[in-house]
Amino acid sequence: MRRSLTLFLLVPVVLLAAGCASGTTAPRVVWLGDGVFKSPSPQDAEAYCRNFGAPLRYLDPKGPRAPVVGEVTYRCD
Repeated sequence: MRRSLTLFLLVPVVLLAAGCASGTTAPRVVWLGDGVFKSPSPQDAEAYCRNFGAPLRYLDPKGPRAPVVGEVTYRCD
């Protein structure tokens, strides 16, 4: 009984440590409402939409191209 309890507590700790050591960071996303999101960079926006397998559509009035730097607003359609 004691061995299974130790294993039960050790496995989550090991998984948490492996996740922290992998170096991947969660995308920084702010939900603006009505399906519109804001991220500090186009790379963060792409990473967030990729999590759901949804195509990314930038909401930039200047044109359909992806911005190179700076904060972006977008939708994951």
